[in-house]
Amino acid sequence: MRARLGDSLRYVVERAGDALPVQAGFDAFVQRLGAGPIHAQTFGAYYELVLAIDDDELEVAADLLAEIARGSPRAPGIEIRALGDPSDCPFARRYHRLVDTDPNLPIELEAPPRDVAAVTRERVEQALALLARAHPALLGELEALLGEIVLATAPTTAGETFDGVSSFMLWGGLVLHAGSHESPLEMLEALAHEGGHSLLFGFSADGPLLENDDEERFPSPLRRDPRPLDGIYHATFVTARMHHALRHLRDVGALDPAQRDWVTTRLETHQKHFADGLSVVDRHARLTGVGEAAMRGARAYMAAA
Repeated sequence: MRARLGDSLRYVVERAGDALPVQAGFDAFVQRLGAGPIHAQTFGAYYELVLAIDDDELEVAADLLAEIARGSPRAPGIEIRALGDPSDCPFARRYHRLVDTDPNLPIELEAPPRDVAAVTRERVEQALALLARAHPALLGELEALLGEIVLATAPTTAGETFDGVSSFMLWGGLVLHAGSHESPLEMLEALAHEGGHSLLFGFSADGPLLENDDEERFPSPLRRDPRPLDGIYHATFVTARMHHALRHLRDVGALDPAQRDWVTTRLETHQKHFADGLSVVDRHARLTGVGEAAMRGARAYMAAA
């Protein structure tokens, strides 16, 4: 993803020519992309740059290019932060814009109450600590995929709420609904879920996972409303990832009896959801080579499990 970001930025600057002067530090930033992870905000600024150019807003585009050139590498690990007030926080405004992208399913974000954010932060830290002890490989993968977890809530008037949201345009970022995960295991499940979405976004950087029309709608294993097949593919894939994370914790003896009972029930639910989603994918999906390869791994794991 970082290599493709660098290639695309070079292309944009080359094609824009004098209309978008190269900013000081731009070349150094592109070189740094090969050295290590960057902030999700930088990916967001890139997409806003492209959209500004498309709208012929060149002054806005120049400011965004300057922001990108100032971008610094992100520190190792996963940063946890609460969403701020969008009226005075550019970071929050960017998350609002780039997370709420589906006109048929709008997502409204609000800054969480301080006490709720503190409890949620603690649960995230407990879930990560559990992975460090019992499944360090999965923790390492999540730390490579996710750089920041943003805690937010939905307005009480919102028709739809959310547990977690990932966006291709904010790759490396994750929005979690503060207060909606009642235990470290539920939080761990959510992290495995959203990490799976980020992984699929990375896989699809060179092209789609499937070739179906976005206007087609089918029953989803994880949602009440009919969804595009790309969404069902994602839901099916991440269901296998949640199953894997919980099953591993059970098998290595990391759980107490009450947790084992909860996990057993959840594994049965994930098995059903995966089978339901896979049946829709098998009947209707026109998978690309990358889409077929990714689902082949999930299919093989669930069959063995």
